[in-house]
Amino acid sequence: MNMPYGFGSFDRVAFKLINRVWTHPSLDAVMLVITDIHKVPWFIYGVAPIGLGLWLWKGRARALRVLVVAVIAIGVCDLLSYRVIKPLVARPRPEHAGIGAILRVPPGGAMGFPSNHATNMGAAASVLSVAYPAAGFAFWTCAGLVAYSRVYCGAHYPGDVLAGLLLGGLLSWPWALLMLGSAGSGGSQKKRR
Repeated sequence: MNMPYGFGSFDRVAFKLINRVWTHPSLDAVMLVITDIHKVPWFIYGVAPIGLGLWLWKGRARALRVLVVAVIAIGVCDLLSYRVIKPLVARPRPEHAGIGAILRVPPGGAMGFPSNHATNMGAAASVLSVAYPAAGFAFWTCAGLVAYSRVYCGAHYPGDVLAGLLLGGLLSWPWALLMLGSAGSGGSQKKRR
């Protein structure tokens, strides 16, 4: 399956700018942490469990419900992205396309469209934005940073991450509304007398 006319060349130009030009050695270290935060020991054994524990303790049943909805949304979006769309589109990652990508992370699989990191972050941001609308900008900023880091580190084209964010966000938004109630409602509410 080919990219729409003109999109591929724009994608390559934007990739080269982000991956080669708009770089700095200090940003390299930061982007490596952002792109694979789920592999960083201080995060997975410290920040994540403490943050998750505090959130569940403070939010109780509501937080647990949001967590379950987010996990299901991420799982479905990840499965659709990896098992259905990537094989169907079969777009090689920049490292396999012979465009001189600077790869700052270990090589991934051969196919890159859409980015699973971005898909998962889009799904998480979407669910969390429905559950906690006042913090929606922060959730989408985190998702955007992860997506940008994937391009910066040479793992994906900008179109890969944009498609991933859209896929995760657009599939998860209605699911979150259905399961958690309308944005900002806090789920089901009891009538006051």
